[in-house]
Amino acid sequence: MKYFFILGRNPTLSSAELTAALGKQTIFNYLSSEVAVADIRGELSRDELMPRLGGTIKFGEILEEVSEISAEDIAEILKNSSVKKIYFGFSFYKLEEDISAARLKREKQKIKNMAMEIKSLLKDIKIQARWVTSKEDNLSSVVVKKNKLLTEAGAELVFLIGKEKIYLGKTLAVQEFEDLSFRDYGRPARSMRVGLMPPKLAKTMINLAQVNKDTALLDPFCGFATILEEALLWGYENLIGADINSETLAGAKENLEWLKKNYQLPVTNYQLLESDVQKISEKLSSHSVDAIVTEPYLGPPLQGNESPEKIQQIIKELSDLYLAAFREFKKILKLNGKIVILFPIFHTEKQDFSLPIIEEIKKIGFTVANPLPTNLEKYPFLKITPRHSIIYSRPDQLVWREILIFTLG
Repeated sequence: MKYFFILGRNPTLSSAELTAALGKQTIFNYLSSEVAVADIRGELSRDELMPRLGGTIKFGEILEEVSEISAEDIAEILKNSSVKKIYFGFSFYKLEEDISAARLKREKQKIKNMAMEIKSLLKDIKIQARWVTSKEDNLSSVVVKKNKLLTEAGAELVFLIGKEKIYLGKTLAVQEFEDLSFRDYGRPARSMRVGLMPPKLAKTMINLAQVNKDTALLDPFCGFATILEEALLWGYENLIGADINSETLAGAKENLEWLKKNYQLPVTNYQLLESDVQKISEKLSSHSVDAIVTEPYLGPPLQGNESPEKIQQIIKELSDLYLAAFREFKKILKLNGKIVILFPIFHTEKQDFSLPIIEEIKKIGFTVANPLPTNLEKYPFLKITPRHSIIYSRPDQLVWREILIFTLG
């Protein structure tokens, strides 16, 4: 079947996650900075796939490929004899990156102008219809879910507009915004001081690790357990969290037990260790861990007026910490084990500062893995750094996150 995936605000990270989750051999028929279209063997379950993805906003099935579309075509898709009222909405995305703005605007307006005719055609067959709109061209996940467009009585029709063709799709699922917010802000233990990794980013990093659910997954800087929570929710059976701070570790346990209770999870196998990452091999058996997924300490909070000398001092301290950690990771990781890790990038008006330790990590015995398969490197809007990393940031942030994947051996 042919499916579409509406990408998040970081299309590089979204595309990397999709290829990891769907399989490296997945071939995208089309890929733009807004949407990916792929042929998938078999049928994807919206109840299983969408809760797993952190970087995909919507996904759905492609219904038709057309050069022109009519109100009659859309009414035929919408009619449903089992309901007396239908809710429908439209969203528009560019199928190809180099489509002209004029064609995109023209096709959007043409389709929007059909809405009243579609309602009339449905009324003729005794079906009431409500056209769901918003201030934006595209309906948000909130609008789609709150207006019944994912129910039997509704449909979000997605128009993927290319230079010569249009794919017409129907949304099957949207990002679980309510659950994500609940897990982020509703959990009992959280602190701005420790730092707040978004659950969406935690999901993505777990997907990038590409390990089976029965393997041992470690977060050696677990904090309040965001990564462990998302892995636990997705069914990982052998989770290990470690942190040097006993109070933070107590908060991690509280959060994990809260998650198990609120999501009615079965008995699961996780352990929490109070440990300095520089001595973690004393707590774990040699070569017993399959994957490490973690956000280490990213340095002290910045004010934005730090001198280059101050930033270089922070970089030196963090570099020493990270290199010591990688030496420990080599002792506990299995051969070919994966590490998905965040490095800080200190962003200033004049210069961005990264940790200059990649070559030293290679000397320890690790290889840097490209997060994107080679068949996606041709897309210029996918931004992989010369270090084979992906930058995750917002314009107002002083410390950016750099996502790197390493393998042992």
